[in-house]
Amino acid sequence: MELLIDLRADCPIYEQIYEFIKNEIKNGQILPDTKLPSTRRLSQSLKISRTTVVNAYEQLLAEGYLRSRGGSGYIVNKLDNMDILKRVSDNGERSHSILSGCKTDSMEDDNLIDFSPTKIDSKSFPYASWRSIARKVFSGSDVFTAGDNQGEYGLRVQIADYLHTARRVECTPQNIIIGAGSEYLILLLGLLLGRKRIALENPGYIKARQIFDSMEWDIISVDMDDEGMDIGKLERVKADICYLMPANQYPTGVIMPIKRRRELIAWSYEKSGRYIIEDDYDSEFRFVGKPIPAMQGLDPQKVIYIGTFSKSVAPAIRVAYMVLPDELIKEYGLRLDFFSCTVPRSDQDILEIFIKEGYFERHLNRMRTNYRIKRDILIESIKRHLPKARVVENNSGLHILMTLEDLSEKEILDCGVNAGVRFYPISVFYTGKNIKKSTVLVGFASLTDDDIKKGIKDFSLLEENRKESL
Repeated sequence: MELLIDLRADCPIYEQIYEFIKNEIKNGQILPDTKLPSTRRLSQSLKISRTTVVNAYEQLLAEGYLRSRGGSGYIVNKLDNMDILKRVSDNGERSHSILSGCKTDSMEDDNLIDFSPTKIDSKSFPYASWRSIARKVFSGSDVFTAGDNQGEYGLRVQIADYLHTARRVECTPQNIIIGAGSEYLILLLGLLLGRKRIALENPGYIKARQIFDSMEWDIISVDMDDEGMDIGKLERVKADICYLMPANQYPTGVIMPIKRRRELIAWSYEKSGRYIIEDDYDSEFRFVGKPIPAMQGLDPQKVIYIGTFSKSVAPAIRVAYMVLPDELIKEYGLRLDFFSCTVPRSDQDILEIFIKEGYFERHLNRMRTNYRIKRDILIESIKRHLPKARVVENNSGLHILMTLEDLSEKEILDCGVNAGVRFYPISVFYTGKNIKKSTVLVGFASLTDDDIKKGIKDFSLLEENRKESL
C-alpha cells in the first residue's frame, strides 16, 4: 500500500491510516480477502508506533471492514457492489427509564448497590460552567419570547456541526427538529408518516415498542444475529420501516458492520416509501478507537436519524433531535410546522453555548475516561471473583452482559438482591421464546469504583455460599 501520512496534520495518524484503508476498500482498490500488512511491518514502513497501526486496524475491524482470527492477521471483508449515492440539500448550507415496568418487588430497596444500565455519573457534570452559562442566557432580553418551531436555529447549527464531525451525519440545520425526548420525536414521526408496518430488533428497546404500539403501528419483531437485524428475516416480513440501533444495539451491545448496513440500505430501496430509523443510543461512549460512524452517513435520504443528550449531558436536560431526509422535512414543513418546539428556549440557548464554547467536548472526553476506568474495574472484578462468568461487551456503552450458566436469570437477580446488589434482566427485551435465560445487564456508570468492587465481591460470596448449601 502506498500510504502517505502527514505528521503536521491536526488529524491523528491512526485516523489517517483508518480513513485511507477504508476508502481504498470502498473504492475497490483493496480487494476482498486481501491480507493487510502486519501491524509490525506497516509501523516499521511508516516509522511510527505499532500501537498507532493497531488502533487503526481495530477501528476498521469494529466497523466490519476487516476480519481477524488468531494468528491470521487482518483480512478485508467482502462488501456488496451497490453504489450508495450521498445526496445533500440543494442549498449546501451546513454551518429512559428503559426498564420501566420490569422491576420486581425486591428491587425497590434503595440501599442496594444498583448496577443500573440507564443511569449516568451525574456527580461529574460541570455544574459551575452550566450555571455560568445560564446566568449569561437569562441576562438576555429575548429568553422568554417565542422561539423557532423546529428548535432554535443556533442550537441546530451546533448540532449539525457536531453530528458531521463526530458521527459523520450528512445534514443541514434545516433538516433538524429538536424535541423534549426521543419519545416525542417518534410521535411526530408517526404523524408525518401515518400508520406503518415496522420491524423492531429482537431483543430491542422496550420504550420504542410501547410508543409504536400506542400509535397503532403494525409491529413485527425481527431476530438479531451477531451482526444486527437479520436481513433475511426482515425481507420476509415485508415491513415499511425498520428501527435500528446500529452503533451500539440495546441491550446486546452488537455493533452492526458496514456490510450489513449497506444491505439494509439496499432493502430500503426495494419499495417506495421505505425508511430506516436509526436510534444512535449511547454512541458517544466508545472506549477503544473512535466512535462508530452513524449509518445515516451512508444514505441521508433513506435514514431518519434520532439522537439525544440524555447520556452525554444529563437525562434531565430532555433535549433530543431528529434529522429528517430532504423529502420528509419538506413534507413536515407543509403539514406539521404548526407544532411548537417542546424544549424551553432558555434550555436550548444554554446548550448551544455549552457546545459552541467547547464545554460539551471537554465533558465528553472526561466522561469517556471516567467510564472506561469504571468498565475496566467491573470486568476485572468479575474475572477475579466470578471466574466462570462470561462477559460480553464491545468496548462501548454503559453496561455489559454477564452470563452465569449455572444459574437462571431469576436466580442471578434474587441472589444479587440477597447480597445487596441489583442487576437487571435481559429477558424483558425479548419477544417470543428466544431468550438468554442465564444473562443479566450490569451497568457501571453511576457507581463509584469501590461500590463496583464491593458489589461484585459480595455477590460472589453469597453465590458461593448458595452452592455450598445445595
